[in-house]
Amino acid sequence: MKKLMLLLLIGSLTFTVVNAQDGSGELVSKKGFAILPEAGDIGLGINAVPVFGYFGNMMNGTAGNNISYNFVNGTNTIYGKYYLDATTAVRARIRLAKASTFDKEYVIKDLDVPDPLALVEDIYQIKSCNVQLGAGYELRRGKGRLQGFYGGEVLISYATGGTNYIYGNNYSPDFTTPSTTDFGTNITANGRVQETKTGKTVGMGLRAFIGTEYFFAPKISVAGEFGWGFAYVFTGRGEVTEESWNGTEIKTTVTKDLGGKGYNLDTDNLSGAIALIFHF
Repeated sequence: MKKLMLLLLIGSLTFTVVNAQDGSGELVSKKGFAILPEAGDIGLGINAVPVFGYFGNMMNGTAGNNISYNFVNGTNTIYGKYYLDATTAVRARIRLAKASTFDKEYVIKDLDVPDPLALVEDIYQIKSCNVQLGAGYELRRGKGRLQGFYGGEVLISYATGGTNYIYGNNYSPDFTTPSTTDFGTNITANGRVQETKTGKTVGMGLRAFIGTEYFFAPKISVAGEFGWGFAYVFTGRGEVTEESWNGTEIKTTVTKDLGGKGYNLDTDNLSGAIALIFHF
């Protein structure tokens, strides 16, 4: 049954290709729908590989076959374009991500007379922020369903993160080594970490691209592209705040790193993805 469905799908697509053009020369489907994008259309891209894999698995009878809706470039970045006319479009990429997770653990409360039922909380928080933005201009040319495109885009990225530790037991003259949960990253040779801050990483890039796109159904296409570009990345200074007992009081130490910077000039292929693009 699955093989029959796939053969019917292929036959339907083939029939659509054969009957795609009317006497006026405009590329349309048998029902009169435009095949290629028009002014005002929006295109939204997804990774086509899982889709191809799904139909391939239908033919070989793979158990548990399923389909996934994935981002084009594998970095959770939405990819789309807006058509100014049939031969030009503006492109955009966007990712706005912010996350905060907590791990809470009970630890025995430090008392002069220990009580195993007296507990306090230690809290481990992880924070992150990731922003990626891109804008570009695309020119298109071609005859029929096969279209070529080329152009350029500007890319900007920003990332930062860190951790916070909140402890239920404090340092004191009576408890110079307070009971503390070991989260794996907070216990040091001298004391314990209170906070870490990763340096703010800012990236800027310019990219030229060229690719091909084939419209196998009205305003649905598969596309692939190559690019060549320059990217500069700057990372600011990060820091670690640590607390310890120096014999008479709590000592707070802040250690900073130097950050870094670098650049890259290379070719690419949009993370190796083949895009499936829907226009509406």
